[in-house]
Amino acid sequence: MSQNNQNINPVLQKKQQQNKPNSKGQLAMKYYREKEYQKALELYEQLYTANPSNYYYNYLFNCYNVLKEYKKADRLVRQHRKRNPTNSKYLIDEAYIADLSGNGKKSKKILNKLIDNLPSQRNQIMQITSSLQAKGYANIAVEVYKKASSESGSNYSYGFEIGDAYMYSGNYSLMINSYLNHLILVPTDMQRVKSKLRMVMQMDINSNLTGILKSKLLEYSQNNPDNLQLADMLLWFSMQTKDFDMAFRQARSIDMRFDNAEKNMMELAYIAYSNYNYEVAANAYGYVKNKKVNGQYTTDAWVGYYLAVCMSADENQDTDMSTYEDLEEQGIEAVNELGINNITSDLIVQLSEITAFKLSKYKEAIEMLEIALMNPSLKSKKQAELKIVLADILLADDKIWDATLLYSQVESEMKNEPIGHEAKLKNAKVFYYAGEFDWAATRLDVLKSATSKLISNDAIDLSLFISEMRDEDTLGFTLRKFAGADLYVYQGKLDSALFLLNKIENNPSAYISKEYALFKKAQILVKLGNVKEADSVYNLLISLYPTSFKTDNALYERAELLRTTNNLEEAKKLYLIIMTDYPESIFAAKARKIYRINEENEQLGDKNYILNSDY
Repeated sequence: MSQNNQNINPVLQKKQQQNKPNSKGQLAMKYYREKEYQKALELYEQLYTANPSNYYYNYLFNCYNVLKEYKKADRLVRQHRKRNPTNSKYLIDEAYIADLSGNGKKSKKILNKLIDNLPSQRNQIMQITSSLQAKGYANIAVEVYKKASSESGSNYSYGFEIGDAYMYSGNYSLMINSYLNHLILVPTDMQRVKSKLRMVMQMDINSNLTGILKSKLLEYSQNNPDNLQLADMLLWFSMQTKDFDMAFRQARSIDMRFDNAEKNMMELAYIAYSNYNYEVAANAYGYVKNKKVNGQYTTDAWVGYYLAVCMSADENQDTDMSTYEDLEEQGIEAVNELGINNITSDLIVQLSEITAFKLSKYKEAIEMLEIALMNPSLKSKKQAELKIVLADILLADDKIWDATLLYSQVESEMKNEPIGHEAKLKNAKVFYYAGEFDWAATRLDVLKSATSKLISNDAIDLSLFISEMRDEDTLGFTLRKFAGADLYVYQGKLDSALFLLNKIENNPSAYISKEYALFKKAQILVKLGNVKEADSVYNLLISLYPTSFKTDNALYERAELLRTTNNLEEAKKLYLIIMTDYPESIFAAKARKIYRINEENEQLGDKNYILNSDY
């Protein structure tokens, strides 16, 4: 034995031996996987001769095809067919070989023979079509399905299978036809058809398929005006594509033709509202409300309608005082008609906010909420919501300690609920406004680990702000000015807030506080409608403090300002900066979403960009 052999590790040697193919079949498979088809072919020929199983046949057949040994492949197929005369797969293989070798006439003859002699069992039909599609004969598979469905005694349409076959062959128009024809024949398969069509839309990259689907649904609905399923399908499609105007028209049409749209309308209204399309939401809720049928949706429709029209008014920069006065009247009318309950409590919250914050009628709003809170049937969460908005209004009316009492009640009653955390945060802000910074910091520290990311982030931001301001001005004079300015902003006393912020900004020793003062000043200018001045202040902040942790916030606020004033190209540049330069920012995800929506709208030629910033 040589020295080299003596040095071989016996464990390694055993492992190497285990890794070697220990049979002719394993070696053939190794060659096949490594695409050494000639070597694999020689072994599979031996293996098939010894054992002419379907397993070895498949590999040998594939090797012949790859190496273009078509005559040998044809001989193999005919030989194997004799052993398996009832299996149509091998007849299809023979047609496939004929096509590969250039004998299309022979291939067509074989496939016609297959179609003329179809079995009656569905599972056998499925096996045949599976083999056909595997060999690229999707169109022949369609012929098989159609022939099988037309046979006497057949009670199965093969609609889904025909559609799938068209999909594999890239004939999407006929694919959709097949699915919709199946829906007409089998209305109970609505959910399965929706699933298929949803898959079609998910496959769509450039909106071509979605466009074909829309035109087909319109065509089928118009040609079958009495078919409720097709009408529902068009409504469903409109909501899937977020074409809410079309969805509303379709839901209304369904109700007029079938008197069956209240549920559809409510679903549409909810989805439109969730997507910030308050106009369609108001139309849909209003349609159900105006039917004046005391059905199961009447109260929800009233509340939804009121919330939607209020949100629409808030979004519209041209909304004037008379609009809010009309909304107040509508809200009072609704409460008088529907009463105070767990559904209308949301309406009461909205109504009280309009009465207090838009019309400055604090006394009326407070009385309204106090009356509502006397209703014993309200659930604890609804009571908490009413208490919070009542506290908000008391704070705006300068009744600070009455507000903190209510916030504390909600904190205690809903301790482990998100609304309890919200109350704790609002209470911390009250202590901050009042100059009780230690009390505020204690509550904020607890909230840093809150379940709600929004509340947690707000708590962290305010806590950090208090800490930084106290470090810069240990006597707390600057922080008290900020607290006073923030309270003035909350109470709508914007000129008073600007006065305090200007004093902070003009302090030559206030480097860090100037950054915050500029940011808050820009926000106030936006509220006052001084867009150009606000944009200038944001720009100044970004240029003076490029590495500040507030810079990403300022970039986002400035981008939103530009977007909502239709300076879309400049806004997109700022969103892109946030996404690339501040990927860890909490605003990066928001910027990415708005940027993507605007890009999609541009591709669709839609200039009606979403102007709501609550993403």
